[in-house]
Amino acid sequence: MVTQTFTLINAVKKMYPVVNFFKDRYFPDHKCFYAEKALLEFKKKGKQIAPFVIPVVGGIIMESEGYRAQEVEAPYIAPKKAITAEDLAKKAFGESPDSDRSPEQRENELESEYIDDLRNATMRRHEQMSTELILSGQVIMKHYATADDAANGKNYSFKCLRFFNGEFKNKYKFTKKFAEMTTDEKIREFYKMATVLRKRGVRATDIVMTADVSMLLMTDERFLELYNKSRVEIGEIDQQELPEGVVCNGTINILGVKMTMFTYDETYEDFDGEEKALLPAGTIAFLQPGLGRTVYAQVTFYKKDTGFKSYAEKMVPRLIGSEENNVAEVQMFSRPVMYPLDWDGWLVANINDEPATQKEADNSIDTDEEPVADAVLKTEAEIEALTKKDDVIAYAESIGLSGLDKETMKLQELKDAVLNYQEEKYED
Repeated sequence: MVTQTFTLINAVKKMYPVVNFFKDRYFPDHKCFYAEKALLEFKKKGKQIAPFVIPVVGGIIMESEGYRAQEVEAPYIAPKKAITAEDLAKKAFGESPDSDRSPEQRENELESEYIDDLRNATMRRHEQMSTELILSGQVIMKHYATADDAANGKNYSFKCLRFFNGEFKNKYKFTKKFAEMTTDEKIREFYKMATVLRKRGVRATDIVMTADVSMLLMTDERFLELYNKSRVEIGEIDQQELPEGVVCNGTINILGVKMTMFTYDETYEDFDGEEKALLPAGTIAFLQPGLGRTVYAQVTFYKKDTGFKSYAEKMVPRLIGSEENNVAEVQMFSRPVMYPLDWDGWLVANINDEPATQKEADNSIDTDEEPVADAVLKTEAEIEALTKKDDVIAYAESIGLSGLDKETMKLQELKDAVLNYQEEKYED
């Protein structure tokens, strides 16, 4: 049995790489840092400032002269599996009935198998975090202490990585049901989405959609006339490099840019055993490769003979044993932070949403809203004195800030969002 953490880390690095489409294409790995918290910096229109990590106390959002910095505490992902004496007495899957392998030999094989299972589970969580960020601009995390709590969704510590201030402005809304649009209208909507991003200084090159959206487009004869199928050739797109659940449909020319279309239909099994889609049906996303990054914080363990030891790695496996309980435990730790380089750098829409009014559609993507005329402003002390979420949201809407979510945002987070918005829009 291998117990040294450094040896296990190197073994994981040599395992066959798991391809995660969203995570690898849009939030590729960056650095691993010896720190608990990450200070991420962002710049609009793609003029990014590289992230760095500092071990400081307190979480604040700072805004100054066109860029903003946000300090975040990296989440913990820590699945585990137990190895018991009973497990080692059983013959492995595919093992001959007359095999004379010892429990010690089975132990090494089972340890390797469990490490790979936990690695795959951790990578699926990375992929889920990446898709959630694209869909909502935030990653909501519920940290559980036990598997029973996780299965029942109770007794959790709530944390959220949020990459917008106030209202998420990357949700494009259609003013007509997509299925009822003519081909020309669908193409015009794609043009509008590309134009919105172009005005933000973003050149999207990928259209990612779920299977139902793909079916609507691929069965539209008029659309197929504009559709360039030649890009599906093996020489242009290596199908073997596409992970399970992803299909490349080819390219389409929008505003002079050839955009690659992908159908993404990947699922995962949640703690309650239910299979769920990583992207909800009806999703369309305009993206560009490398629109964000993934950084990792350290993982720290305590060993009786050596004391505390920190590891700055993408994934850190660990094997511990209990003589008292006669059990060994294979664990996997990861502390990723996915973040966008430009918080306005993509658009996402859903064809199954109810059509919006033109005003609602315009507001959903308007990142340069004008201050409300004759707005009655509160002082910072008056805002801080508010004790109810509804009161904070009502005041926010009176000065033009909509979209605050009282279900996922704490009272102080709502106040901070209002203060930041008020300073930005009414600083004069």
